[in-house]
Amino acid sequence: MKDEKNKSRLKLVIKMQVVWLVVAILFHVVSLIRVWMGLTPLSEAAPINSIISLCIIYIPLLYLGWKSHLVIYGLMNGFVFGMMLFTGEIPRVMMYFSPEGIAAYPSAIGWFGGILINGIGIPLGFYGSFLALSMAWRQKSNHPIE
Repeated sequence: MKDEKNKSRLKLVIKMQVVWLVVAILFHVVSLIRVWMGLTPLSEAAPINSIISLCIIYIPLLYLGWKSHLVIYGLMNGFVFGMMLFTGEIPRVMMYFSPEGIAAYPSAIGWFGGILINGIGIPLGFYGSFLALSMAWRQKSNHPIE
């Protein structure tokens, strides 16, 4: 019974991660359009590289979670979102407190948008990992190797 509830929660989290992914890609599409128009990008990252990276990393990862490959999804999801936290989100927040502040970022809207998008995506990623790994652990403990 609890497994079914957690499975439906995990499916909901993955659906929410798909929405997060679409929003993140759209953020970089807008950044790309700005570059084409001769304006500054929304973030420090090259828009095309970001779009490609998001697709290459997250589409297969979310597919694995959707298909209930719990351990690999749980571990890889936690790793990827952990990397995002430590290489993207924390430095972006720390930038706010630096002497230059967010003026050092290409766009104040891009800075805030990145904080908001990843501030939703990172907790979702960690929660998805927690659900997947706890389900995998429960399944393993219910079916010991003989």
